[in-house]
Amino acid sequence: MTCAKINTEPLLIHIIDDEESVRTSCEFLLSSLGLSSQTWASAVDFLAAVDIYSPAVVISDLNLPHMTGQALQAHLNEHNSPIALIALTGNGEISDAVKMLKQGAVDYLEKPISSQRLQEAMRSAKQLTSKRAKLHDIAKLYEQLTDKEKEVASKLMQGKLNKVIADHLEVSMRTVEVHRSQVMKKMQAQHISELIQKLALLKN
Repeated sequence: MTCAKINTEPLLIHIIDDEESVRTSCEFLLSSLGLSSQTWASAVDFLAAVDIYSPAVVISDLNLPHMTGQALQAHLNEHNSPIALIALTGNGEISDAVKMLKQGAVDYLEKPISSQRLQEAMRSAKQLTSKRAKLHDIAKLYEQLTDKEKEVASKLMQGKLNKVIADHLEVSMRTVEVHRSQVMKKMQAQHISELIQKLALLKN
């Protein structure tokens, strides 16, 4: 079995708005901050072309044709996407933006977009998508473990010695050593401390 690899792709920033002027303005502001971006006229177009399991930041209008910003956030949530979404709001849409924050959006920006607010939101979004992507990648590695390997991993996390684990699982020490080796390999952990740190992230 080929082990899943931790994602090392460069962070992508996506702007989704059905108004070209808004897309252009946001793209210009990001460029002034030294950030490159891609623009989309709809969430449907975005989803058709982008891997939602890669870390990224999305700056999305709320009132989009065919699929609203809220529906996009719900879709990302449903698929456990690490993407961090920043909502773009017009007049009278603050309450909708607040709802999106409760659903997992990282922040919201009011139009016209302030460069300072954009910079603040991007800083938070980058941190959030990186954290989510790390958790997503660790979860993929963990899913490769067999039931027995997960049991061994759980005992290792509790600080149990091989002999104690062998007695608990009613298997030989050699069997535990084999399982432990596979756990370390599949979880891409060089040391037991690294394994425990990764498992702890999944528990939080």
